[in-house]
Amino acid sequence: MHTVSDRNMQIARQTFEAICARDLDGLLEFYDADIEFQPLTGMEVELGGYRGHAGVRRYLDEAAEVWDEMLPHVDDLRAVEDHVVILGGCAVRGRGSGAISDNPMAWVLTFRDGKVARHRAYRTREEALDAVGLED
Repeated sequence: MHTVSDRNMQIARQTFEAICARDLDGLLEFYDADIEFQPLTGMEVELGGYRGHAGVRRYLDEAAEVWDEMLPHVDDLRAVEDHVVILGGCAVRGRGSGAISDNPMAWVLTFRDGKVARHRAYRTREEALDAVGLED
């Protein structure tokens, strides 16, 4: 029998698979219509992030202008209440430069009614774990 936490962790993995595949429609199926999308970089980060499906589209369009590839990866998942903490990193290849980097990152996905209501990126695993009251 699958718990809500199991289902949320499965959805969290599927969101990352959709981002890697550049499957925007597939990604948006997992997101609430009023998603709060808060990446580390982007034109609207200082304004509190991107809102709704249109905001996620804008962010991914912006990212595609900068990165030929953007491949977030999951190394570990932890569920706590209505959150899933994703510990991993993001490999990118710069558009034009071809420069490749793979930096550790972490994310917290917050669920509401079976959908991701908030997707927030953190520079470190400690920040993400702290955001939900967990220790490493």
